[in-house]
Order: sequence, then structure tokens, then C-alpha cells
Amino acid sequence: VISILFFQVLYVSGLQGQTEEVFKVFCFPSDKIPRIDGEINDWDIVPDNYVIGTDSMTEDEGKHDKPDKNTLDIKVKVGWAKETGRLYFLYEAYDDYWSFTRDDLMVDIFEVVVDGDRSGGPFIDKFYPFKDISKEDAWDLFHGRHAQNYHISTPPKNGDWCMYWGPQQWLKDEPFSKYAYNYNFKEGESGKLILEFYITPFDYASPRGAEYSVQSELWENKLIGLCWAVIDYDNNEGKPKDGFWNLSRHHTMYGNASELRTFKLMPEKKN
Repeated sequence: VISILFFQVLYVSGLQGQTEEVFKVFCFPSDKIPRIDGEINDWDIVPDNYVIGTDSMTEDEGKHDKPDKNTLDIKVKVGWAKETGRLYFLYEAYDDYWSFTRDDLMVDIFEVVVDGDRSGGPFIDKFYPFKDISKEDAWDLFHGRHAQNYHISTPPKNGDWCMYWGPQQWLKDEPFSKYAYNYNFKEGESGKLILEFYITPFDYASPRGAEYSVQSELWENKLIGLCWAVIDYDNNEGKPKDGFWNLSRHHTMYGNASELRTFKLMPEKKN
């Protein structure tokens, strides 16, 4: 009974995040799909009203009342393409202190969560509604199956661009994901980072691989669940983070797809 009530509370409270502003996903024409090379000229066709910036985010751990763009300034554009079934991202961020050389997750991260069919509900092991199995079994049976979470390193470290949170590690490799960075700073310095990447959403992602999975279908005017957070560290000593800047109004969106924001796949703009 407790498990069921816990699930219902998570689900109902999360629905509030799905009834707010609907964000737009730009439709790339087939001949203008981004090349994912760190050069952003191919994003010039995306209008400025598609930009989702720092002002749309909140620091939900109580460290900051409002954004200060002198310390962290974020701009994100999202696109899709009918031919590929992929979501494309352009992430541009200025940070007054880039932290990225530690070997753990206490570094600057762009965390992206996607629910391609907007099915909602918990999708990580600790939110599994049945408590009669171990956390390890919940990881194998449940974690990351109907929604996916990418902890993307900004910038990359040790040649690894992200920690995919789940047993479906094939999702972080081509042809399901691809990435490119453009930056010129060292640990502890300020500067601007450009990250260009795509991911492929799945309605059902099996740990066994794509051949056992169901890719999300994308079409014009479809609504999907999508969200991100920027985890900002202003040190390289393992001290507490400077902020958890969240597009959702629910901190636990990282593991509950009902708490993601609603995005609409816009039709292709005809000339």
C-alpha cells in the first residue's frame, strides 16, 4: 500500500510540470540537418524564439534566488528531423569557473532527460513502485526503459562525453548519439562552451540492445517529455555544488518523467 501511494504521489505531483508552458522543437529540413561538428552555423536557421535560457530555469537547492548571468549563462536550442528520429541540441554556456577534471560526477554537467512518448511515471531504480525486489534487480528490470537520462560532461573528461544513467550503455554511442565540443579554457578558468549533439529517444530501451528496443516515433505537432538541468561546480575539491539549475519545477525530474516539461515537435517551416 505504501509503495502504491508513493507512486501515486510522484505521478500526480509531476503532472503539474506537464501543464505549464509548452516549449518548441525546431524541425530541420532534410537538407539542413546539423552536422554535429562543433561549428554552429547550421543552427542559424533556428529562430531566436526557440532559445531556452537561464531565465527559464530555477536553482532548486536553495543556493540562489535568481540567475546571475555573470557567473552562469545558459542557452539551449532543440531540433528534430523526420528522416532520422533524433533530437538535436545546441548547448551554449558561459561559466565563470569550469570544473571538469575530477574522476567522479562532482563536475559541471548538462543533464538531459527525455520521454519520447510522454508516457510519464518513474523510470529509475529507487523510484520502482514495488519494493519486493532488490535495487539491483530494479536497475535491470526498470531503470531507463521508458525514459532516458544523460549526464553530459561539460567539457568531456578522459575521452568520455557522458554518463548514461542506466544499463542501456549502447545509447551513448553512434548511431544513437553523437557529439562535438568547442571550447578554449582550462580547469578553473572562465569561458564559453559550445556543445552540439543528438540523442535518439526510445519508448522502450532494452539493456540487450537496439534490436530488442522500440524507438520513439516523431511526427509534426507531437508532444514529448523533455527536460534538463545544469549542475554547476565552482571548485575541484569535492565541495558542494554551486547550483542545480533546473528547467523543471520538480527536482526529481531526473527519475520521474511526469515531472518533465512539455515540448512540441513543430512542423517544418515552408519558404
